[in-house]
Amino acid sequence: MRRAVVVMFSACLLLCMSLPAEAKEAPPAPRPLWGDLAPGPHAVGYQVLYRFDTSRTWATTRPYGKSFTADPSGRPMRISVWYPAAARATGRKLRFEDYFRGGSAPKGFPDVETLLAERDGASHQRGFRDAYAALAATPTAAIANAPAAPGHFPLVLTTGGQGALLTTNATLAEYLASHGYVVATVFTLGPSSDEPSLGLTPAEVAITVRDYEFTWSVVRALPNVDPSRLAMVGHSMGGSAAVLFAMQNANVAAVVGLDGTYGFPHPPADPGILSVTEGYHHAPRKMRAAILDLRRKQPWIDLSAVRSYHHSDRYLVTLSQMFHSSFTEGSLHQRFSGEFPANPEGTTPRSSGEGFTWTCALIEAFLDLQLNADASGLTRMKAVVEGNPRATFAYEPARAARPPPSVVLEQVEARGLDAVIASVEQLRRELPDEPVVEEAVFVALGYSLLGQGKADRAILAFQLAMYFHPTSANAADSLGDGYSAAGRKDDARKAFERAIQLVPTDPALGSAEAKSGLLEESTRKLKALTP
Repeated sequence: MRRAVVVMFSACLLLCMSLPAEAKEAPPAPRPLWGDLAPGPHAVGYQVLYRFDTSRTWATTRPYGKSFTADPSGRPMRISVWYPAAARATGRKLRFEDYFRGGSAPKGFPDVETLLAERDGASHQRGFRDAYAALAATPTAAIANAPAAPGHFPLVLTTGGQGALLTTNATLAEYLASHGYVVATVFTLGPSSDEPSLGLTPAEVAITVRDYEFTWSVVRALPNVDPSRLAMVGHSMGGSAAVLFAMQNANVAAVVGLDGTYGFPHPPADPGILSVTEGYHHAPRKMRAAILDLRRKQPWIDLSAVRSYHHSDRYLVTLSQMFHSSFTEGSLHQRFSGEFPANPEGTTPRSSGEGFTWTCALIEAFLDLQLNADASGLTRMKAVVEGNPRATFAYEPARAARPPPSVVLEQVEARGLDAVIASVEQLRRELPDEPVVEEAVFVALGYSLLGQGKADRAILAFQLAMYFHPTSANAADSLGDGYSAAGRKDDARKAFERAIQLVPTDPALGSAEAKSGLLEESTRKLKALTP
């Protein structure tokens, strides 16, 4: 009997050795929602992280009619992560419904799973109606808690719009994970357990931005994440949140806006939609991340906000025959929506699905260009657009940023005041909407240098403030302080005299009290220097 077993084993071994290599590979994971998207070299893993942001509260601390009770846990954060998994990863294959039903939060974590299921499930039931059951049972490409592929991968944060669904960018997340990206999103909640849903006010959008700052702090610590390579993708209002996130986080290398509301008319036709320029911390000069703006072709689009981001490389792509939701759910439309009713854009389930496929390919190529320094990314972006009669492409390069004040002073010391003034004048012509020498900044720098005993360097800062703001009595008075500290009494007297002359007509001194106060101060200093 033992000999027979050995013979059978040897025969099986010979048979296996004679099969072609591909016959021994595991069958590919099902990807029915991917359409024509080509998978990358990795399997797709998926995990959920449950964390508390203890810097904020969530549970109501002052329930109606009851006494104060502290919230010791903080704001609950349910973070979903898709990641490159080992090529032969095995485990439980997820269905589409598994993304928003059947989660198992740890003991003591608030019941956000119920909120998630109610929100996402109800939305999909409304949107897909009779096809909902088939959609919910559709297999995804993700494997629950699969072993991660070796290596450190770029991180992409994704978010949607008002009441953003967890599944808004799920197919895109799977696709990017297969191509070597870790993708994370967070279930955004309202300000408290009494108000579990978010609206569109600047304060509520700021909550979303802060949620993603916390998510970034958690996910960047995962062993398969490269924290030096970060991007954010936002759909609808999430596009505005992504822009604001990048303005506050200089680590962000790239932003993708999918029909982002920052391109909607300003002021918005719908007063309930936030204009990105109204968002907390909106600062065009701080926007340095490259932007891929991908949106529907509409006559009412207003990209004035994007064009004010002078220091960003801006890639502007439009697609026709698309709905607002096509950029995130186009593949679902194509597979489950049947026929759309007649619409002015001429959008069909097929055009929506094709547009979604092009969207994913463009995003991957853009991220490869920005996060992986892969120059072929731009070539692939152009190829996607050039082969698509429904698309347009424009590129607006970043302008050189203004040098920081400390660098300007170093240049003055090295090249002389006149040469630097000429350079600054050139920058002002190139950046007409951006002050290169801000009076308040250079005056504050000058006084800081005076406090360090560096009077000669402080004078340079005050001279630049005075030259570029010749009507400012405050700049003249500050220059007088610099000369006084350096022992240059004659120059100080002239500066204070100039300040006294400018006070009555200085537009920055709006009130009579401000004018009177500065006039009194400059006069006192001048008298102290009079022989």
